[in-house]
Order: sequence, then C-alpha cells, then structure tokens
Amino acid sequence: MTLLQQQVVVRPLQLNSPNSLKKILKSNQGFTIIEILIALVLIISVLTLTLNDPFSTSGNLDKQSEDIERGIRFIGDEAALRNAVVRFHFMLGKAPQEYAVEYGPSDSFILPPEAEFETTTVTKEEEEKAAKLVRDTNMKFNKVKEFQDSNTEVNDGVKIMGIGSSGSQKLKTTGDVSIYAFPTGEKDDAIVILADDGKIVSLEISPFNQKVVKKSFKLEASGSKDILDVQTAKAKEIFETWLKDK
Repeated sequence: MTLLQQQVVVRPLQLNSPNSLKKILKSNQGFTIIEILIALVLIISVLTLTLNDPFSTSGNLDKQSEDIERGIRFIGDEAALRNAVVRFHFMLGKAPQEYAVEYGPSDSFILPPEAEFETTTVTKEEEEKAAKLVRDTNMKFNKVKEFQDSNTEVNDGVKIMGIGSSGSQKLKTTGDVSIYAFPTGEKDDAIVILADDGKIVSLEISPFNQKVVKKSFKLEASGSKDILDVQTAKAKEIFETWLKDK
C-alpha cells in the first residue's frame, strides 16, 4: 500500500453500545431548520433597526459636509479661472434641499441685495418684487458642468439649517441663498450649518483664502422638545457665537 493510499484509509466506527450511537448523532446533528429561521429573523431585525436608526445618518452628514466644503474651495479657484463671479447656490426651500455651483457675469457684476424676510414684515407686493429679483439673478448664472450637470440633492437624513454671513445679523434658513466668489480671490465671509438627528456641523468660510474650518457639535436630545427645535436652537447659537467673534 502506498503512502497516499494509507492516508485515505477510513477506519470503521466503533459502536460498543447504543449510547455510543446517540452521542455521535447528537454531536453531529448541527442546527435545526427552526433554529436557522430564528437566526435569520434576528439578523433581518437588526439590519432593519440599523437602517432606520436616525443616528446611522452620521455618515451621510460627514459626507455631505465634505461635499459642500469641496464645493466652497472649488468656487474660489473657478472664479479666478473664469474671471467671473461664481457662487455656491443653496435652494433651502426645496424638499429635499438642493445646491449647485454656478458661474455668472464678470467681476463688474453687482450683486443684488438679499431680502431679509425673516427680520421684517413685508407686503405681498414687496415679496413678489423680491422673488422676481431672485429669478432675474438666477437667470444670469449657469451651472459649472465640471462640478455637476444638475442640482445636487442633500443626503438623506441631513438638513441644511442655515447660511450666515458677517454682513447679516440673521441666519438665513429658507429660500435661495448663495455664497459668492470673485476673480480677485475673495469670497463671502460665511458660515454653513447642517445637521442630522444626532450631530450638527458648521463650516466657517474664510473670505481671503481657501481655509474652511469644520466644527462638530453633539445634539443633546430632550424628551420634551422636537428634534427640529433642538437643531434650530443649536444652529442659532453656533451662528451667534461665530458672528460675535468677527
């Protein structure tokens, strides 16, 4: 008998008693169908809870803040390259919210004043006039196709809480809001605040260089407060602190 043949010899089972057979069957029986089904149900339940857990959106928030930060840096370079005004345009009134990078006229273009709807009471006529001004301004801008072909939707579970600037005393939370960059290398001195149900992130934009400072804050959940109220209060606090340091 060769060495290979010796290695594949199977010795017969030694069954000295009925109890020996029971022990062998018990040790080799594995999982029953019921046990396997229970395990599958538990796995599906855990996956469902994970996907529906609001705190699982933390990755979406981090990715979204990184995408916006990349876009803010991009508009500074693009404005110099095109010798034109370039903006990061937020559409906060849409559901889901959207944003786009757009280029417009030359550096001689004068930006229209932004209406402060949240700080003053306006008539319907004034509101319509302001809306027309926004439409007319939007028509002067085109999407930078090198950045994206169409508007980008904000990630699931993430909300842009507001955009603030050093020239305004109010965090803008609705409508069309833009951060502008100019061929001179200057950008709006601004802050972008976004949140999910567990965390809030601010992006502080320097007007004279490519520096963007990212800060993260944990949201303290309260049983008596709606999560939107908690997010709104924290966003306002972050903006006011940032404004005070200007």
